[in-house]
Amino acid sequence: MSQRDIRSLDLPMLRAFDALMQERSVSRAAARLFLSQPAVSAALARLREVFGDPLFTRAAHGVVPTPRALALAPQVQTVLAEL
Repeated sequence: MSQRDIRSLDLPMLRAFDALMQERSVSRAAARLFLSQPAVSAALARLREVFGDPLFTRAAHGVVPTPRALALAPQVQTVLAEL
């Protein structure tokens, strides 16, 4: 990830990523964050662009994190905990 990409991240995007990791569902992540499903989908689209990876793929009952998402998850959790 380039320096420019890092600057494009914001707190709502990181919170959406974390909620998606926890819930494994866009709808449940939206409910957890008190946001609409389209808002979480939009955050996911921005995250995908920043990281150059799908991060989560559709599954029968929600979404499944990619290896890249699994690798990023501890770092995102640390950042959110420190904030």
